[in-house]
Formats: sequence, structure tokens, C-alpha cells
Amino acid sequence: MTVNELDLVILQMAVESVRLLSSSFDEKAAEIATRSRGSLLFDVRIDGDLEVQRVAAIGYPGDKIGVVALDREGLVSCCCLVNGTFSPFIAPLENWTSMPLSMQAQIDVTGYARLLLAALRNAGHMLGR
Repeated sequence: MTVNELDLVILQMAVESVRLLSSSFDEKAAEIATRSRGSLLFDVRIDGDLEVQRVAAIGYPGDKIGVVALDREGLVSCCCLVNGTFSPFIAPLENWTSMPLSMQAQIDVTGYARLLLAALRNAGHMLGR
């Protein structure tokens, strides 16, 4: 098993361990980050997608990023591990999350969230269609 495979298994185990908790997606995403020894980069809503309603990213050492999705039924449905090639899609969402709430309210990141989801799907990651 390679390091990346082991990291993915750890992420998947963290997702499974919180899947049935009765908490919000942002709480689950934060708990997944904690249990997999990462840091939550962002948790954003995806408007208008037929299968995914929220996406969160978790940063890990070595330029690895875990992505977790919440499906339309409200379940943490899938996760994947990506590398720095997705940074151009992740950076705007991470920057938005670090802003004060008053600034977040003035900036629409829906387009960035859709671009990230499209890039993940184009790369063959299992985040809906």
C-alpha cells in the first residue's frame, strides 16, 4: 500500500466514523479533519447541483487535500484525496473562508465551488455526475 492509498484509507475511515452522527455537515467536516489529522480548509454550499449540496476540503501535509461531499439526501456521500493540482480551485474558497463574515456576505463563491466540483468530476473523482 502506498502512502497516498494509506492517506485515502484514513480519510475514508474518518468519514465513515462520523457519517451517522446527528450533527451538521460543518461539524462533521471539522470532526473528519480532526480524526484524520488534517485541518479544515473550507466548507461551502453548492447551489444548483443535482447531486451535491455541500463540499468541504481538508488540508494535509505534503500538498494533499481531502475533499468530502454532502449529497442531496443529507448524507456524507463520498470523499477523495487530491494533490496540489487542484489548488487553483481550492485557494479562492479557502481565502473566502478566512474572511470575516461581513466580507463573506459580500462575495459570492458559488462559481468557484462549481468549478471545483467540475474539476473533480473531470479528473474522475466520485463526486456525483
